[in-house]
Amino acid sequence: MQGNTNQKFKTIVIFILIAACLIGAGAFGYFYNSNNAGSSSISSSSTSNNSVSINDKNRVNTLIQQLKSNPNDIGLQEDLGNAYYDLGTADQKSAPNEAKDEFALAVKSYQSVLKSKQDINVMTDMATAAFYSGQLDLAEKSYQKALSINPNFSPALFNYGIYLYQIKKDNSSAIRMWQTVLNQDPNGPYSEQLRTMISQAKG
Repeated sequence: MQGNTNQKFKTIVIFILIAACLIGAGAFGYFYNSNNAGSSSISSSSTSNNSVSINDKNRVNTLIQQLKSNPNDIGLQEDLGNAYYDLGTADQKSAPNEAKDEFALAVKSYQSVLKSKQDINVMTDMATAAFYSGQLDLAEKSYQKALSINPNFSPALFNYGIYLYQIKKDNSSAIRMWQTVLNQDPNGPYSEQLRTMISQAKG
């Protein structure tokens, strides 16, 4: 599950940087603005996204069938949540309304998992999916709960920082969380992005 969370962590960073490039300073946030998507210069991206979306839909359908035979299988529920999350990510640019619904379905699957185990990775994934689907109160409570388990958990710090910056307009708290992530890994793969985000929030 750690790998899945790290992948989502990376995906969110990319969305933020794309949004910043397309719509200017102060545009860091979760929600990819489809109105500006046409300014992207990568013409092949839609074909790639369509291919990914089809694969993710097939994966979702397979897991749904497997769960019919094993409805109490927590591993399958978690896999289904991840599959819905990935499908939502793939559809976010081309079909934002569908993506929102897919993220909501991811939330439901993750909630089923959390009834049986309090896993910080699942909790953070659910919070992120809730954020994408517009379930903001659930997102915030889930980020807070994840950080109560591990106050230094980087994906939760990073993503909750975006929530605070984008939704609460609480720049100082967002900066504090991003700085904590940066201090934990000052030369890591997201260090430059974090420094840019912190600089933008200060500005």
